[in-house]
Amino acid sequence: MRKIVTILSISLIVVMSGCNHNSIPKISEEQAKSIVLKSHVKNIGKIEIKSVSHKGNEYIVKWENKENCENGTDYINDENGKIINAETSIC
Repeated sequence: MRKIVTILSISLIVVMSGCNHNSIPKISEEQAKSIVLKSHVKNIGKIEIKSVSHKGNEYIVKWENKENCENGTDYINDENGKIINAETSIC
């Protein structure tokens, strides 16, 4: 009986640890910010990073350029630093 309980406990631990597996991003939050800043270099205004979050395998970077009346959200792959998707609004 004790052997069965031990086997079930170990099995449960293995299953639960597999469900909570999160890969560690290869790029940092600061690198994600830098990628966004470089991708929006313009002659008018300056980009300000409003927020950065990490979800799944991407950084979600919200930014604003008040002088150019622009804002948006860029989605950065946390493995290679490429912009996956970008949303931009102009006033």
